Amino acid sequence: MLIKKFREFWEKNLIYRVFVKKYKRYFIIGTLSLIAVDIINIFPPLIIKKALDILSKEVSLTKIVILSALYILLSFFQGICRYVWRMYFIGTSFRCDYDLRMAFFGHIETLSEKFFQKYKTGDLMSRATNDMSAVRMAVGPGLLVGLDAIFYFFVIPPIILYLSPKLSFYTFLLMPLIPFIAYKIKDVIDKRFRSVQEQFSRISEKVQENISGIRIVKSFNMSQQEEKTLLKLGKNFMKKNLKLAIPQSLLGPVFEYTTYMGVIILLLIGGRMVIEGVITLGTLVAFQRYISMMVWPMTAVGWSLSLLQRGNASMKRIDEVMNEKPEIISKNNVTYIPHGEIEFRDIHIQYDSNKEWILKGVNLKIPAGQRIAIVGPIGSGKSTLVNLIPRIIPVPDKSLFIGGMDINTIHIKALRKIIGFVPQDTFLFSERVVDNILFGVEDEKSISYSAQKIAQMAVIEKEIQQLPNQFDSYLGERGVNLSGGQKQRITIARALAMHPDIIILDDCLSAVDARVEGAILKNIQKYFAGKTLLVVTHRLPAIRNFDMIVVMENGMIVEKGTHEQLIKINGLYTSLYSKEALEEKLIQ
Repeated sequence: MLIKKFREFWEKNLIYRVFVKKYKRYFIIGTLSLIAVDIINIFPPLIIKKALDILSKEVSLTKIVILSALYILLSFFQGICRYVWRMYFIGTSFRCDYDLRMAFFGHIETLSEKFFQKYKTGDLMSRATNDMSAVRMAVGPGLLVGLDAIFYFFVIPPIILYLSPKLSFYTFLLMPLIPFIAYKIKDVIDKRFRSVQEQFSRISEKVQENISGIRIVKSFNMSQQEEKTLLKLGKNFMKKNLKLAIPQSLLGPVFEYTTYMGVIILLLIGGRMVIEGVITLGTLVAFQRYISMMVWPMTAVGWSLSLLQRGNASMKRIDEVMNEKPEIISKNNVTYIPHGEIEFRDIHIQYDSNKEWILKGVNLKIPAGQRIAIVGPIGSGKSTLVNLIPRIIPVPDKSLFIGGMDINTIHIKALRKIIGFVPQDTFLFSERVVDNILFGVEDEKSISYSAQKIAQMAVIEKEIQQLPNQFDSYLGERGVNLSGGQKQRITIARALAMHPDIIILDDCLSAVDARVEGAILKNIQKYFAGKTLLVVTHRLPAIRNFDMIVVMENGMIVEKGTHEQLIKINGLYTSLYSKEALEEKLIQ
């Protein structure tokens, strides 16, 4: 029973999870080399004791030379072993750091939109940087000095007892205080360090928001106000760090002073014993060396506990993210996607169980190769509907089909490979223009059209040619050096570069004029004939010639048909179209 509990504790332990589980061989080699260093370190005081005892009785140059040579030889082997444990402990800690970062990033990539509504970008950045570093320090230096201290605690006391049991008793009289103090302080460190990390996350969030929204901050003249907010967060962070520094600062000195008190006792009592002839001078010097050696493990225990508590607190924050379950998963490995109609069957969607339904019993068949427009008032569920097709939002089983196949039975990578999706929120990477256009292309040799041709289809090629390095020009963060319309057209080009079977444009032409919008839609019809096109838009004149127009309101489809059919009905579509036509006349 005890063994089982220990095994469960060990498998949950930070050291095992991050280091030992994957790098067991490295851990064993590093531990053995560390033990070798510590064993070698035990002999120098004994050699010095022997030399002093020889010099006290007789002067034998031969024996002194032999002892000196032995001392140098031991130091040489100790240096080799020290190099090995540095490589296998400290070096491997960086490997662990790499593994953990990649696992963290890979896991975040699998999570849905709901997760990113729960965790802010700055908070995630803090966990992916500051907390990762704390874990690395725990499994590297923290583990190393902890093992080193444990070895000394087990080996040096028996040697001291062998040299003089009576003197050992007086010297180690205060040692029982150490575990008691360590136990009391470690929980305080854990709590306060977690508070520090949470505050660091808040600072990261604020800085990230201000950098991303710098135009808004400046345009509303809020720079000084934001500086005051960050100053307040910074002062709070400083106060929390100072509170953390108190228990951390206590560990080392308490342990060291306990050891130094032992040295004072040694000099008072040990000196008297030498005078009385109970022990030799060599024994006293060796004793003093071993007591001095105990200063390091006392300090090491404090440092190790501090690093391990920091690492445990940070690992808890990392685990909070790693324990988040992906809402959208591939239930099997079906990669064959039949080319056919898209069908919604009585689909109901809500983002939160406590909130109202976004989609309410939607039924819709979209024949393959047709051009479909989805229109309606703001908040009617248009974006939610098209977000279901690439499974950006979880889809209930047996409610959405492609070619008669339940979308949940298709491997998600295979599904998204055939879909060119352009969301409302345009996002560009801080890379070259060509890299942004070909972002979704796995093999550039297999693309149907060149980046330049795709840019022509998206009516952005001429503007790209005007950039300093044309297609090799680097963009600023989120494409800050481009206009809204230019960014939208590059994101459209990115979707077209995949040569998808299904093209979804979710209200992503709002920043271009009607002429450019018409040209893009015409190019898609020309170069992607036979492909299914879904367009969510508020500009109704641009979609008059579409095969079918779907009108949504309050999460339901209230009308559908061609432009002419819907005008005859004289319902919501007619009202929206008349309003749009009137606005165009007023603009002209």
